[in-house]
Amino acid sequence: MRCPFLREAQVKYCKASAVKRMIVRMPAEAVDERCSTSEYETCPSLIQLHEDHPSHSHCPFLHESLVQYCAASPVTKYIPHSESTITRCGNDNHHYCDLYVSIAAPEQNEDGHGDSRASNDSIPLPRRLAFTSNHFWLDQADDGTCHIGIDGFLATLFHKIDKVNFITTKGISTPIVVVTAHGVDLQFVFASPVNITGVNSYLRTDPDKVLTHPYSSGWLFEGTLSESSNGNAKESFVRELLRGDEATQWMSKEVDHLSDFLHNTILPNHATAEPMMADGGVAAADFVDHLEHAELLHLFNEFFSPFAHWRNASC
Repeated sequence: MRCPFLREAQVKYCKASAVKRMIVRMPAEAVDERCSTSEYETCPSLIQLHEDHPSHSHCPFLHESLVQYCAASPVTKYIPHSESTITRCGNDNHHYCDLYVSIAAPEQNEDGHGDSRASNDSIPLPRRLAFTSNHFWLDQADDGTCHIGIDGFLATLFHKIDKVNFITTKGISTPIVVVTAHGVDLQFVFASPVNITGVNSYLRTDPDKVLTHPYSSGWLFEGTLSESSNGNAKESFVRELLRGDEATQWMSKEVDHLSDFLHNTILPNHATAEPMMADGGVAAADFVDHLEHAELLHLFNEFFSPFAHWRNASC
């Protein structure tokens, strides 16, 4: 589905002019326009040029073209229609455009894809997405292109991200990104090779979007799933992805497991642990602020390791 803000127009411009300015051709245009009549011969720009095959009906330097532009952009930029295939406006990839996100708010269920939430928390799980056991999400369009990001579970651990650094940026490779939080570099690894065509470089200036808009402007990689040395690896990976109600149940278990992991694994070995009530409650929003470097890495590996599937398989 194309972006609802994508528009098309017929424009005209003068190839003899020092400045190329595209003018939208209106349906009811004045017939006495100089360029479209024999009066073009009095144009100052034309007098300095020589045309081998002049036309008596209109200026030979008058050209027309079909273009596309974004109606949501504050600055209109015309793109030749022939280049429309390389933009994200003509397919489902427009869901990851910042302009579309800010106006249409797809994460608020206004993109028609629907939304589901885990039963005991407020972590959103859009139904159009598939999830890996180490908390990556995958959105694959009908044409095979896909976007990859980290799901909303990460926001239950951190309330701020310091930096995002992409290790793999292009070509057939395993998508790897390093997220720096609380002074610790955390390496997130997607569990399948991808033909990476682009990364969300805007996160370098606004890394917190990974937490605040994980399923839209906080995306990480775009490309297509790639075959590995094993011809069946791609199909096997897709089959193991979590979707719909299965993903909702899994996320509920992950939230419960987070509390259990803190109570039973982190706190008993915490060097500065103070007496705490064994109430079995959920983790506090700022619990990560009190963890040491090694404890934070232990927590990260428990939930975000690319080998996290072993824990789900054993449950």
